[in-house]
Amino acid sequence: VLPDALLFVLSVFFRKIFILQLVGLVLTYNFTDCDFEKIRKKYQEVIYQALDKYMNGTKSTGFNNYIYCEDPPDCLTKINRITFYPNHGCTSLAQEVFAVRTNAALTLHCPGYSGMQMNNTQAKKKRKKREATTNKCWEQVSPLIELWRRFSRISKQ
Repeated sequence: VLPDALLFVLSVFFRKIFILQLVGLVLTYNFTDCDFEKIRKKYQEVIYQALDKYMNGTKSTGFNNYIYCEDPPDCLTKINRITFYPNHGCTSLAQEVFAVRTNAALTLHCPGYSGMQMNNTQAKKKRKKREATTNKCWEQVSPLIELWRRFSRISKQ
């Protein structure tokens, strides 16, 4: 028979593991049920132009950090991660026009995708403190452009 203190510690430990597993399930989205054709059209109609404008003439091929994706869900998972989860040196991508349009496309065409939630107060603060586009940001957006291109090609099939 285990002492009460050990039982308490184990129950707290397993409760925390359970909560962490739930958080992991909430934070990751499986993009398999998305309407890839509609997302591809949104990319071609509005997201591409915003990405191109963001890069402002910088060649995406000038950076050597290509990320491969196997299929449309894998591409969208990587696009989502790069676009919405800040990277050291480039923390403001989620507020850029291409990110807002990406969020809208995924929210509209992926059942159950909750998208990035940001209230107006946060958005105003971010806009005031928006960092200048730097090489770090371009290095992050460069593979994003390649992922979108690959997604566009393979989602036609």
